[in-house]
Amino acid sequence: MSTTPFDWSDDQQEIRSLLRKKFATSSGTEIARAALEAGEDTGAAARWLELSAEIGLAGLTLPESVGGMGTGRVELAIVGEEMGRALVGGPYLSTVVLAAEAIVRSGDEDAAQAVLPSVAEGTTTLALAVAETSAAWTEPTTRHTDGRLTGRKQGVVGLPGADVLVVSAVDADGHTSLYLVDTAAEGVAVTPTPGIDPTRPVATVDLDGAVARPLGRPGRAHEVLAFVRENAAIFLAAEQAGGSRTCVTVTAEYARTRIQFGQPIGTFQGVKHRLADMEVRTAQAHSAAVWAAWQTPGSPEAALGADVARSWNSRAYLQNAFDTIQLHGGIGITWEHDAHLYLRRAQADAALLGPLSAEHQRLAANLGTESA
Repeated sequence: MSTTPFDWSDDQQEIRSLLRKKFATSSGTEIARAALEAGEDTGAAARWLELSAEIGLAGLTLPESVGGMGTGRVELAIVGEEMGRALVGGPYLSTVVLAAEAIVRSGDEDAAQAVLPSVAEGTTTLALAVAETSAAWTEPTTRHTDGRLTGRKQGVVGLPGADVLVVSAVDADGHTSLYLVDTAAEGVAVTPTPGIDPTRPVATVDLDGAVARPLGRPGRAHEVLAFVRENAAIFLAAEQAGGSRTCVTVTAEYARTRIQFGQPIGTFQGVKHRLADMEVRTAQAHSAAVWAAWQTPGSPEAALGADVARSWNSRAYLQNAFDTIQLHGGIGITWEHDAHLYLRRAQADAALLGPLSAEHQRLAANLGTESA
């Protein structure tokens, strides 16, 4: 693999080409619309198994020791960008980007061998239960006592549907650690939370004496979750860049073909300027995500890159989604048009991992400055 950002290897180009072709036939917007109308994505499990079996999506970035392909964050960013372009949902974020990364980073080989081979096959899905009072990953109040967990986790992405949870909790010695919990176990209650993007379900989990298996050494949760959050921030930034690119593409095409006052609306100065702004935001979003993905995981550069990409790309995608609706005029605000589906994904992505104001504070602290 090349060590120079943006110098894509042949393998990486092939991965992108394969994903783009596959996702182009997956009808992401049709699935999102159907899930929105039904209130849930009923076909997510079957599609996930199909993607895992046909192109090895689930195992692409997992270690070879558990049946994965052993690629890295650059490939993860490619997946995110192509998913964002086609509005592909499903359990990839919750399973691979969040929970599986936590298991790998925990260093618990027994847990990895017990759980991750079936994840790589696409037959097991996971979820990470960390947030409690908001989407922010704060110190948990969930308690671990005598091998059981008690507490409540909110904003758990991937539920209902996940088979195994990775949960943060405080033990009797005051250590914040990670634990594995089967979602079908006694003492686990999952309550779906209404969301704006039904292709990525979210739920609240109540744990009432649920049996839990320790994951990794006690007291390492903060260290592990720092890696996981960095991983997720980069993946989401890449997805936001991909979604933003589709917004530019469909809006530019509409501007070339929509006739007003006898000429395409793309010839009007106001429309051209808005499209130019959309293109610049998208190019910068792509660059930010890719640069962050190319840094060594856990390094100061990776932390800075993740904060920059997450902060910029969230705003860029949101603005481009709004501009897509506005530049399409009356048709853009209708239920039948896909523009609102991209706006929903943009809003959902921006809300994950905590509010953007907290992201800006992280970035300011990383830069050694005070946030405005």
